[in-house]
Amino acid sequence: MRPPLLNSSQQEKTQANPIQQQDAVARTQGVETHPIEVSQQPTAANPRIPYYAPPVGYIKFQNNALRQNQTIAPGIEMVRASTPLIKQVEATAPEKAKKPSPIINLLRAALPPILAFAIPFAIYYTLALYGIDISHIMYFIVMLSLLGTAYLIGVEALVALRIDNPPLEPVMAYPPASAIIAAYLPNEAATIVETVNVILNTIHYPAPFQLILAYNTPRDMPVEYELQAIAQRDSRLHLLRVQNSTSKAQNVNRALDDVTGDFVGVFDADHHPAPNSFTRAWRWLTQGYDVVQGHCVIRNGESSWVARLVAVDFEVIYALGHPGRTRMHGFGVFGGSNGYWRTGLLRQTGMRHSMLTEDIDSSLRVVQQGYKIAYDPMIISRELAPETLGALWNQRMRWAQGWFQVSLKHFIPALRSPYLSIKQKLGMIHLLFWRELYMWLSIQIIPILTFQALHGTIEWFYPPFLFSSFITLCVGPVQILLAYIAAAPDIKQHRSWFISYGLYSLLFFTAWKNHISRVAHLKEAFGEREWKVTPRTSAPQAKGN
Repeated sequence: MRPPLLNSSQQEKTQANPIQQQDAVARTQGVETHPIEVSQQPTAANPRIPYYAPPVGYIKFQNNALRQNQTIAPGIEMVRASTPLIKQVEATAPEKAKKPSPIINLLRAALPPILAFAIPFAIYYTLALYGIDISHIMYFIVMLSLLGTAYLIGVEALVALRIDNPPLEPVMAYPPASAIIAAYLPNEAATIVETVNVILNTIHYPAPFQLILAYNTPRDMPVEYELQAIAQRDSRLHLLRVQNSTSKAQNVNRALDDVTGDFVGVFDADHHPAPNSFTRAWRWLTQGYDVVQGHCVIRNGESSWVARLVAVDFEVIYALGHPGRTRMHGFGVFGGSNGYWRTGLLRQTGMRHSMLTEDIDSSLRVVQQGYKIAYDPMIISRELAPETLGALWNQRMRWAQGWFQVSLKHFIPALRSPYLSIKQKLGMIHLLFWRELYMWLSIQIIPILTFQALHGTIEWFYPPFLFSSFITLCVGPVQILLAYIAAAPDIKQHRSWFISYGLYSLLFFTAWKNHISRVAHLKEAFGEREWKVTPRTSAPQAKGN
């Protein structure tokens, strides 16, 4: 039986400070600037002397008539200061990240091929000098690992095609709900206003709804004034500037103090959740689940070939991987965005800013305590994909190293958890142990076959070799075909994207992702935990969103 939720007390809230009155970023060269004073006009109900706001923004006057005009239409430059609309709060001071030395960088680049190819080949060659040939034994081990993994991938993809739905109506009435957007403004200033407007204007929820934008920024940004204007028009928006924060985890943790909803959706700054996301999530939560993870879909696939590659890769991950593993393993995983938590559980669990994938870490902590995570591919949120190979490398490197961190931290505790069934513990072995080991084991086929070819002992037409090669080569195309069948409609309409993805995967993409995982293992071993943000740009809203 799982433990009950704790009644955690609210942390003492830091006194809000007004936003700084000068924005150097907005003061471009050659623009004549004048502070704007905004006041509430006295009325019969409020005969007090008007309260004059401090200057909070700057605009360019086109002529003297406009400069002399005392009435300026409301806009993003006009913000009422009588009630501060941006609350500034402190986060726990973060640890400084280690910067790798040039020697570490050199070792990190050289070690993966040395460990994966050179050392195994040297072992086979050295033992052969003494009359010991272990290459055939190793071949069978690698062959079995390839076949076993291909089988698991196939089963995972097949069971993902069956979609479970929550009840049409919730067991309990819709309660107040909240959404948290975690953002780093210098990186996401171009998309954050669009995201806020989409959530406020398109989410259909029949009970009180709150949106908290928890963000960190090293300097004042012009977009903050635009956000204040939105907050002035729509009281559901709460702006929370988290000082000293360097991570999404710190922003989310601080925002939880201000959450008023019984459950809360967590989103990255580029996410556009579908209108029915919160109602559908609550229907799952009334069925005994504690967290619901939704389907993340790429909305800028037409921007570059890399974005198209990621768009299909996300369907492999979210249309097949998440639902298939949830059914196979008996537990789901919170993917960091488009996830819906019972507020009390998320407050109790929190997010660790020391983890590169704080979302996976929080998932495994609650699963080990007996809480239930559901996955629903019909709860869709659309996001932006990296548009360059370099940006994708940085994103996937963080994911891979974060997964390795989580595997090291949670593998043994998961096996010891009294709340997990045998099926769930086998799922943990697959997810946290075998998946990490496979990145090194699968590549061993290359030094083995190279050694056997040089020594004339390879049998190209050996039936087990032909069978394992056939199965290994077929599993990728079958997985892509099933991903196409299960894909979100706006991605499925681009059939050529799936064909291109298959070709890229065969030529380099699968090997490239596995190489990233091996490099990530070494980065973790060297203690290098550098966070590189994924560049965000605004993109047209996808059809059907």
